[in-house]
Amino acid sequence: MFLLGHSCWSYLFSKLTGRQVKVNLPSYMALLAGVLPDFDIYFKPLIQHHTYTHSLIILLPVCAVLVIRFKGLGLAFSAGILSHLVADSIVGTIPPLYPLSNFQLGISLGLPSPVDTVLEAGALGLVLVLAYLNGDYKLVTESQCESVYLVIPMVSIVTLTLLFAGDNNVSLAAFAFSRKALTLITLGHVVLIGTLGLGVVQGVRAIIVEGKQPAPAPQVP
Repeated sequence: MFLLGHSCWSYLFSKLTGRQVKVNLPSYMALLAGVLPDFDIYFKPLIQHHTYTHSLIILLPVCAVLVIRFKGLGLAFSAGILSHLVADSIVGTIPPLYPLSNFQLGISLGLPSPVDTVLEAGALGLVLVLAYLNGDYKLVTESQCESVYLVIPMVSIVTLTLLFAGDNNVSLAAFAFSRKALTLITLGHVVLIGTLGLGVVQGVRAIIVEGKQPAPAPQVP
């Protein structure tokens, strides 16, 4: 699955899990969690893509530590991380036992494919609905310092996409519009990155305004 789907499904899994355990995971973390397994791209060729960071043997202990240490927040974040493996196993396969075994698990419906396009575009639509219902849309429509943290998933998605394309000698411009399904997914990425970028601008604006506020007068003893 592309990073559009991974980040959006992560947001949905993390936020809905957080609601069940009565915690509110920050939006930037909910979006980032599902992108983390693809961080192995940053370390290529030291780490081969789609190996260690897509293995249940590696990720389940990591998630267990997160839950033990951070309780409900750790559980919500872990739900986002594991959503990555669920998504990849639907459109492709994952190596759940790596490095003990190269066994691949998944139903391989295809990437790109009509199913993947529906999953990615559908996830984006659901994120927009949920963000409206839970108030996260205000990170984009209002000036809040917290909004600046949206730069983390935004930069991660952009840089990972560029690095993956470069490593595989893929022309993004040609690939993005080579099929109707890819064109739709590309537009989804543009909407997501544009929305996150707007949120970052709101965050920077809030920080600047806050910095211009006069310091409180010292209290007379």
